[in-house]
Amino acid sequence: FGSSLKFHVKFSRFIWYRSRNMMTQQQRADEARRDPFFVAGAGNSLIADPFLLGDEAAQSRQQGQQSRAKKQGRVIYGPDGRKLEENSVVVDGHAVIETGVVHHGVELGNDGQGWYMAENTRREQEMVATRNFNALRQLVVERTRAGMNPDGRWINDPMIFALPAELMQENGIVPFPPDDEQFFIGGIYNPETSKLKKAQVPNLAVDDYGNSTWVRLCDYGSSTVDNACYLFDDTNPRQTHYGRVYQGQLDTGYIVEALNAITLRPKLARSLFYCWDTTLSIFIARIFKNGVCMRVELDDFVPSRSVEQEFSNDTTTICCRSEHFPYVLWPSLVEKAYAKIHTVRSVGQVSTGGWEAIGGGGQVEEALADLTGGVAGRFKTSDVTADRLFIYLYDLQRDTLFVCRPHEINCEMHGVGLNPYYPYAVNRAVDFEGRLFVQVFCAAPGLYDGGLQDISVPWALINSELYPEKSQDGFFWMSIHDFHCYFDVIFECRLVNSGDVGVSGMPPPRIPSDLSPASRPIVPHMEPASWPARGPLQVQPHMAAMMGGQAGVGFRHRSPEGVPLAFFEWVFACPSAVGSQNEPEFQIQIPEHAVPCEIVASVDQCDPRAEMATPDRAAPVPILLKVYEAVDRNRFYSKELVCRSNWIPVRDSMVCFCAVEGCEFRVVAEFPNHSVTVDKLIFRCYASTPGVQVTASTSTSRHSLVEPIEQPKGVKWSLVGAIKPDNVLRHTKPDDFDAENDCLRQPKHDFHPGLDELGCVCM
Repeated sequence: FGSSLKFHVKFSRFIWYRSRNMMTQQQRADEARRDPFFVAGAGNSLIADPFLLGDEAAQSRQQGQQSRAKKQGRVIYGPDGRKLEENSVVVDGHAVIETGVVHHGVELGNDGQGWYMAENTRREQEMVATRNFNALRQLVVERTRAGMNPDGRWINDPMIFALPAELMQENGIVPFPPDDEQFFIGGIYNPETSKLKKAQVPNLAVDDYGNSTWVRLCDYGSSTVDNACYLFDDTNPRQTHYGRVYQGQLDTGYIVEALNAITLRPKLARSLFYCWDTTLSIFIARIFKNGVCMRVELDDFVPSRSVEQEFSNDTTTICCRSEHFPYVLWPSLVEKAYAKIHTVRSVGQVSTGGWEAIGGGGQVEEALADLTGGVAGRFKTSDVTADRLFIYLYDLQRDTLFVCRPHEINCEMHGVGLNPYYPYAVNRAVDFEGRLFVQVFCAAPGLYDGGLQDISVPWALINSELYPEKSQDGFFWMSIHDFHCYFDVIFECRLVNSGDVGVSGMPPPRIPSDLSPASRPIVPHMEPASWPARGPLQVQPHMAAMMGGQAGVGFRHRSPEGVPLAFFEWVFACPSAVGSQNEPEFQIQIPEHAVPCEIVASVDQCDPRAEMATPDRAAPVPILLKVYEAVDRNRFYSKELVCRSNWIPVRDSMVCFCAVEGCEFRVVAEFPNHSVTVDKLIFRCYASTPGVQVTASTSTSRHSLVEPIEQPKGVKWSLVGAIKPDNVLRHTKPDDFDAENDCLRQPKHDFHPGLDELGCVCM
């Protein structure tokens, strides 16, 4: 494996890691409340001003509210989700909070309970990444010159390559030594409980203690050519893709599907890293997790296996790899970064997570959101017509990723040879000579186009200079009608945290990424979205306090090139338990001068992989998001939903709509039953125009829904959650979901169980 392996010394290491703080969970409510939204006629005003009431009136209303709540067996909650004290003043189902008075510390930020606006550290992470990168480069060069670093590369092990204190303190470099303790869940391999197959366990040069030897990625390359390995292939500056990504030994198909969509946008792929130096093996990756932009320092050591065959003794990496491996390294290092943020090793505490934790399968939406910071969801082609699907793909192709899976039944019925074992992604949608076509990328070693390109695609389109992608690289064209028929599920990811990543031949950006000269940022690298609104919908401080926090101030980040992003961002978090007894609500107020405004929002559950102590991972809770529009001067809400999310057990629930007139919108979250709770929740919201106000709170009362008498001011802006009425089997329960088969097809799916396994009884 090159000369560096002889310097890889195996000895016991003292692991020095930062421990994670465990947030206090909110005490669960004693009794459940009803759904906060119900179809009703007249009701109390949602925003009745409690300060207009006198003391006697307020006291009377308070007693009435508490009396009715007691008779109905309900519990009234404050804006932070905790039960109100007996002497609390309640008006119209809301807790009265006087200006300047702190209620459970909500206005001051996170006290371990309720909703709060998360601190934004994106710019700080960029600065720290640059600082750490420069410091590591200097240390490696100095120690190599002094003869203390024989292979001239960095290793992220403080027992071998010691770091100064300033790089190991808070917000410093988290160690990730190249040994099997980082690979297995909890740091220990137990063959009796592990779900790993033999081919998934590292076995290269195992020592007396059962630990395998990890190999540098650069050692798989040529040892005769200097700088033979690269993070990205930059030989062609005009290339429109970075090649196929192949799955490794673990069940990481969901990550590989996401990477094969990212590889179609070279600028997006490069943004996965803050900075890098391949010759010194220093890489700093960018990962988004729980609404936070994270920084992950990496070397290039990876676990490997020895492929024992009759005439060879080759080795292979456990992780995924580029089709140009070992000369292109970025997919392998992205998987390592993803594994590292799901690994917790602390002195004196239980070790959880590990590289193995990301190898037990997952949903594509999770990987897309974590790698890009986008908002992801899914829909079926059967829920939309072919022509509308084309318009959707055409309009969004520049700022949205689309992963698609073949419709196996239709393909088998018509003899179309699409390969369900490999990822597919949409690259383009074009109107050519009056006909509609979609260009699809196949990540298989060969081209599995099902013969569709040879049937209905013009030769001039296949060989057009406007679209340089070729069949030998995995690209093929098909008509929109064939695409609609032979592909089933489509995963979309709105790139709300990325700049313009489009390639040549695409339509111009839908949303301008820059503002007028009069609206330049007043904070370096961030632009507040709370400029004074000219409309009547500015959130007042006392209203923000009543709704569970400060007035929502969004930030407009910048791309790595320094260009302002198209969307403003809000991130709220609730570190305590959330369930049907304290369902969250999110108010989005859009002033008249800010329309049309595109809103993309997501409620995210925390990923349990980093907390796994056993190979069994808890399934996410199905959470349904519904968006309502305020009517009649914001006193009621229209019973006609603006949009809704899917109601399936996936980590993130997504909604997207466009406001065509200034209005207040309320996003509510619904749980499947009263016994289900989620320990922590994150709410992310993105708006395409400034002046929008967003707040998060806990539902404290029921709201009145009425028949609208005006045209809707908001329209759904995504096919996610747009299910045909005849396809909705149950309106009050989550949709059917086959979690076991929600993945790329695997060989185990080809073995059909017999009668004994099915438990059938022949009559």
